[in-house]
Amino acid sequence: MKKIVKFILGSVAAVFIIIVVLWGSFIYVSDYKITKVDTSVSPDKTYELVLQAVGEADFPFGSASGRLILYEGKSRISKADFELWDDGGCIRSSIWEVTWHKDYVEVILSGDEQLDEQVILYFDGKTEINQKTNITVSISPYRIR
Repeated sequence: MKKIVKFILGSVAAVFIIIVVLWGSFIYVSDYKITKVDTSVSPDKTYELVLQAVGEADFPFGSASGRLILYEGKSRISKADFELWDDGGCIRSSIWEVTWHKDYVEVILSGDEQLDEQVILYFDGKTEINQKTNITVSISPYRIR
């Protein structure tokens, strides 16, 4: 009888441990796992900008967390975290547009459910994040009475 009780308790403990490990793995992948998505290198090959995904997009139609990291050689100069609202879409290479300038790199981040976001990473370590305004005004030639 003691062997049966020990076997049952051991089995319950093993199942509990497996559930905890699987749940922990799920949380890690969905919230914390860093994935390198794309890179852009400056024209003079001095700087490299890396686009990373942090975790997965929130299910079913939530935001996705991302990160931009600017390197000079192997030294990290600056980092900018952002949220992408793209109808549940993940961070991918098509969401960013990179333009290199003399003293900084400019990134435009685009998602279907947000205004474009401008991220400026200066080569001295400063960062700026600005929301672009997409205001369209249309004037009808017809007068409604």
